[in-house]
Amino acid sequence: MFQKVTVPSLLNPESIALLYKQVIEAEESGTRFLVLEGGKNFCEGLDLSWVTENPGGDYLPQMQQYGSLLKKLQTGKFITISLVRGDVSGGGLGMVCACDYVIAGNGSTYSLPEGLLGLIPGMIFPALLNKLKASVIKKMVFTGKKYDCAQALAWDIADEIVAEDAFEEALTKAIGTMRSCKSDSVGTIKELIYDSHLSKDEYSNLGMKILSDKLSEPEVFERLQDIVSFMKD
Repeated sequence: MFQKVTVPSLLNPESIALLYKQVIEAEESGTRFLVLEGGKNFCEGLDLSWVTENPGGDYLPQMQQYGSLLKKLQTGKFITISLVRGDVSGGGLGMVCACDYVIAGNGSTYSLPEGLLGLIPGMIFPALLNKLKASVIKKMVFTGKKYDCAQALAWDIADEIVAEDAFEEALTKAIGTMRSCKSDSVGTIKELIYDSHLSKDEYSNLGMKILSDKLSEPEVFERLQDIVSFMKD
């Protein structure tokens, strides 16, 4: 009935490729429900070490693969459910917003810290639009702060809040409310909603290009190096 996919704590070429492979295999197996579950923290976004260890690198291929993954979550014939523990930020929030149903742990937090680094959430912009109003995206980017699960529920990032020991019970109930919907109907309505915003793919390509270019800017790159060095100390 459902298949779980393990979400990486950080996004880099290896973790993106593995995650993409798991999602494609789940789709090919005909799973009805795809459940995304991370560890202590759901996903904290881009692996800054990958960037700082590859100055002047071409980040676009991995961003495009991640963008394809997020589009698959938004348009596939399976119903996607996220189980969110701990912190989710940046690219990880894009994954959450790409899902059809989000079960939030009562201690979970949500953030878009890209603006604090001189970046933008370009890689995940279409996925953010799947859940969020433009005003909310701006507020999250401008402040860069962590918002709690209650705010995530108010903003429609989350569909319900549960204690972390109640995830499996909540998952069973959520699947029970949606299991009668046929997969063709699931896929069709998801594609229709995705295509109703006719510029989503164009936004995706433009956003990834801007982000990729910014990662190579000397000032931004030095800022990321300082953060990585601080985290390693």
